[in-house]
Amino acid sequence: MLDFIVNMLNSIGSGVGQDLVDQLLKTPQEYNPTLYAASLSIANMAVKPLAAVVVAIMATLELSRVAQKAEGDTELSVKIVGMVLFKVALVFWAAQNADLFLKGIDVAGKWVADGMGDALQTTAPTVAQGQLGDQMRDAIDRSGWKGQIACMVVLIIPWLVSQVAKIVFTVVMMLRFVQIYMMTAFNPLPIAFLSLEQTNQWGMNYFKQYASYVFQCLTLYLGVIIYRLLVTDALQPAAYHEGDDVASWMTGNFGNLCMSSILLIGMVIMANGVAKKLFGGE
Repeated sequence: MLDFIVNMLNSIGSGVGQDLVDQLLKTPQEYNPTLYAASLSIANMAVKPLAAVVVAIMATLELSRVAQKAEGDTELSVKIVGMVLFKVALVFWAAQNADLFLKGIDVAGKWVADGMGDALQTTAPTVAQGQLGDQMRDAIDRSGWKGQIACMVVLIIPWLVSQVAKIVFTVVMMLRFVQIYMMTAFNPLPIAFLSLEQTNQWGMNYFKQYASYVFQCLTLYLGVIIYRLLVTDALQPAAYHEGDDVASWMTGNFGNLCMSSILLIGMVIMANGVAKKLFGGE
C-alpha cells in the first residue's frame, strides 16, 4: 500500500512519465520510422506526379498572363518569359525535393530541442526533487495502515484526474506526429502552387503549419517542465513537519492536488496556442 500511495503522489507531481516526455524531443523520423517512410513513399509515388501536372498548369497560366502584358514588345517578352520559365523550373525542382525542406524544419526543431535539454539541466535536480511521493514516503510509512488508507481515499480523485490528463497529453502528442506524417505525405503539392502569385500563399501557409506542428512538440515539452515546478510550489511538501498527520496534510491540499492535474490539461492547450503564435497563427 505504501508504494502505491507513493506512486500516486509521484504520478500527480510529475504529470507525465519522463519516457513519454522524451518522445517529444524526437524528430518525426525517430518517433516512428515506419510511418515516416510510408509518408515519403506516398509523396514520391502518388503526389509528385500530381505536383508536376499542377506546375505545368500554373506555368501555362503564368505564361499566358505575361504574354498579354508584353504583347508587341519582343525584347520585353523574351525577358519576362525567361523569368517565368526560370521561376517555374525552380518551383518544379523544389516540388520534386520538397522533403528536403521539411527535413530542414525537423533539424531546426531538433537543434532547439537539444539546446532546450541542455538549458534545463540546471533545473533537472529541482524537478527530480519535486517527486511528491518520494519526498513524503517516510511520513506516509509512519502514518500506519489507518493513515495510509485515509491517504488513499483522499488521493483517489486527484489521481484519477491526473490519469485523464495523461491520456489527453498522450493523445495530443500522438496527433501532432500524425499531422506531421500526413503533411509529409502531401509535401510536393503545396510547393507547386508557389509558381502562381494568386496561389503562392497556399505553399507558404503549408510550411508555416508544418513548422507549427514541429514546435508544438517542443512547447509541450517545456509545458511539462513548467508544470512540474509549479506543482511543487503549489503543494509545498516541505510544509509538512515531523509529527504532523499526513492524511490531514493531504486533505488540506486536496484542492491543489485536483488543480494540478487540471493545470496539466491547461498546459497542453496553452502550449499548442504558443506554437501557433510563433508562426503567425491565431
